[in-house]
Amino acid sequence: MPEYEIEKQVEKYWECFERQLSDEEQQELDHLLQDVEEHFVNPTEIHPVKAAEMARWLDPTPLFDLFQKMYRCFDTVKDRLGPRIRFLAYFSLSKRKNLWQAYHALTTEEYQILGFTDPPTYELLREFVYERITVYRFPLVMDEVNRELRIQLKKHGISLGEKVFEDATDGRSLKHDKEAKYSGYYKESGYKLDVTIDAKHEIPLEYYPLEITADEGKNLLPAQKHLASLGIQEKERIVDDKYATYENIAHSEQQNVSLYYKIPKNWVYNKNGTPGEIKQRYQKYHLEEDFIAGADIEFMLQYLLRKGETECVGALYRNQRMAEREENPEGYDEKCNERGCRMEGFFGRVKTTTILDDHPGRRGWKWFLLQAGLSMLSLVFAALIRVQQGVLEHLTNVTYII
Repeated sequence: MPEYEIEKQVEKYWECFERQLSDEEQQELDHLLQDVEEHFVNPTEIHPVKAAEMARWLDPTPLFDLFQKMYRCFDTVKDRLGPRIRFLAYFSLSKRKNLWQAYHALTTEEYQILGFTDPPTYELLREFVYERITVYRFPLVMDEVNRELRIQLKKHGISLGEKVFEDATDGRSLKHDKEAKYSGYYKESGYKLDVTIDAKHEIPLEYYPLEITADEGKNLLPAQKHLASLGIQEKERIVDDKYATYENIAHSEQQNVSLYYKIPKNWVYNKNGTPGEIKQRYQKYHLEEDFIAGADIEFMLQYLLRKGETECVGALYRNQRMAEREENPEGYDEKCNERGCRMEGFFGRVKTTTILDDHPGRRGWKWFLLQAGLSMLSLVFAALIRVQQGVLEHLTNVTYII
């Protein structure tokens, strides 16, 4: 029997079946079918999911506090805010390079599943994304998502951000981009993105768009401070040697964050980082009012750091890391190599599954901010949606969201 005839027979069967149902039975059937249709499907290779279908499952109410600060008359817009936030989630997940493309890619039905009664105007969404939020506030949106993620994961006994990796990647620009600089290290013109991720779930916790020639090592301490403001209790951070300045090492260890980093072959022990040198430096302040005779080494380190003696404090901790590596080179290098492989894999996936790719489009710094922001938002929105639906694995996988 031809396929079209089979479909006809099925349609006739259902028509006959529904005619025999009472009103009450029809309502019950509709309810059951609705439950089947509205079941959350986690995107996989076998079952890819459209971006709008993924975004519909976002519960945006935990994010309202941030948007309340953006509206003077928040109560008047509160009921209409949820669909707009879901649209932002869809925009980041859709891999569309601009709002115009994302807006026109949705059908009337898809706008409805995002929560809109009727399809909104392009101007309304443009004002919400580009003027109300702006690319400069994308990090604030990510913060709110991560705050809620931390709360939701904690309910499942999962701590976010106890162990983190940090690294930077380049973003190539068009040759005639006047705002981009040339890097001899990367051998190209463009920009750079410094990212801190949760080591286990690879959720981005903080990101800094930079000039390609900027020193990403200066972002380490601000990133640690920022994570603490989100309620994240960082215990271990693994980085490359370019982050391992005396200042970063000293402040990290004094904040009870174990900082691990690659140790280049040309590094030697710093004589200013010995316990004896620390005691001598401390004694120089014996006339100060806050000086305490007979203090232990930990107090001395804290004291010297407050006095700006970052080199000797950082050198002591760096000397300890060098000794640790000498005692167990395989274990130490394995820890650092894990970070290198994981961060390389993370950036590789981001550049192939989000709009942060190696094919520059529009020119300029603001375009890079849009690329970086939407890419990072796509990962955290995907993670939050999954966690809200009880999925706790492969949280940031956006490969099969189409």
